[in-house]
Amino acid sequence: MTRRVVLLGSLVVLALGRDLAAQQQRQARDGFWFGAALGRGWARVSCDICKGTYHGGLSGALRLGGGVSRSVLIGAEVAAWWATIDSGTATVHQSLASFGAAAYWYPSRRRPLYLKLGLSFLTHRADDGTDVITSTAIGPQFGVGYEWPVSPHLLVSPFLNVGFGIVAGSLKFNGGNVQNSSPGVSLAQLGFGVTWHQVPLRRTGR
Repeated sequence: MTRRVVLLGSLVVLALGRDLAAQQQRQARDGFWFGAALGRGWARVSCDICKGTYHGGLSGALRLGGGVSRSVLIGAEVAAWWATIDSGTATVHQSLASFGAAAYWYPSRRRPLYLKLGLSFLTHRADDGTDVITSTAIGPQFGVGYEWPVSPHLLVSPFLNVGFGIVAGSLKFNGGNVQNSSPGVSLAQLGFGVTWHQVPLRRTGR
């Protein structure tokens, strides 16, 4: 993965924001909202008995929340990632789930580019058919995206999201706790999302 993917995703989002900004008007965001997203994900777990490399796979997310102001939304979300890794000696089925809360800040009323900041609990599971390793941790999440409307209630957006589990880690091997081990768990997502707002987006002029 890694830096190249994150850099590419950021450039795509920012380029879309620049190209579409001239076609957009400022929009007020109020009331309840929910959304779904799908794309590519890269997960990494680092611990005493596992490898600390990134693996790509399918990733998705569900989220819902409410509006605090015209420039700030808050929400809760769950994200997931799946992959099957063939190491040559065994096939390992891996999955990761992230549960979190975040705030979405729109710094410009003219350009619906948002920045995301939150906290998440991540849990990773690796199963090779014989042994199961489960790693969990808590940490920050960051994101950026650009939204544009396809109807008064509906928005679509490319996004980049990254979550890091770096504290309060726990490691289990075949259901038993591994003592004195604090794993790190992380997930990066790049994809497209759809968001529905209960209150229609109101155009407020340029």
